[in-house]
Amino acid sequence: MKIISADDVSVIKNETKNTDEDSLVIFDCDNVLTTVKVGTFKAQNQNFLKNYLHEKSVSKDKFYDKIRLVLINENTYIVNQYMVDLVANLSKRNIRHMVATSYSVRPLKDVPDPMQWRIDNLHEMGYFFEKSWPDQKEDIVLNDFGTDHNPIFRDGILFCDIFSKSDCIRSFFEHIGWTPKKIIFIDDVLRNLSCVGEFCDENKIEYTGIEYIESQRINSHIPFSYNLGKFQMDHLINESIWLKDEEVHKILSDS
Repeated sequence: MKIISADDVSVIKNETKNTDEDSLVIFDCDNVLTTVKVGTFKAQNQNFLKNYLHEKSVSKDKFYDKIRLVLINENTYIVNQYMVDLVANLSKRNIRHMVATSYSVRPLKDVPDPMQWRIDNLHEMGYFFEKSWPDQKEDIVLNDFGTDHNPIFRDGILFCDIFSKSDCIRSFFEHIGWTPKKIIFIDDVLRNLSCVGEFCDENKIEYTGIEYIESQRINSHIPFSYNLGKFQMDHLINESIWLKDEEVHKILSDS
């Protein structure tokens, strides 16, 4: 197992340049491919978020369900345009690649198919992961998780919901009857990289994990305050409403 850190795309480009058709490159989505400029969810404020969820006894299940409202209501940005080019180059070289995201599969009140929203959003950014899986025309439901919101693979995106990415990747390989000889996994969460690395070690798969932290640097200037974050989270968790920073500032200044 090899895990390295990278704050720009050049490291990823170097690690993927010698991959072949027996390899698989896996990308996280949020803060790797795309990002939203919201201070409450940035790495530098993770202690606020962790403490809030603990103090309010918000379950992981509930949080993952609500967090999609932030993504849907905020503007999405590409972390680095060169990443779009890198993914396109993998397609040209016939190197299999996919996304593994914790994005939930469950419908929302105003968005009956949020998975398709996520795919369409990636298309708008220039990412087309389905090109790497031309034979997978239908959803692959990983029904061995035994819930009503099992992980789903669609158009090159593995929607893991609340389940670990390593378990979802394992199940996905079993469903399609294929296991790569090498995996390169790009994520901004070290825990995810380590878990997938352990899975690869157990299954004799060559592995490189890349902790990609460029979004932390480019978003480090985003202002944040405790009162703003608490106001946003209270409305998100209790009322299923996401208020943008400027909306909160106006409400708090008028009160």
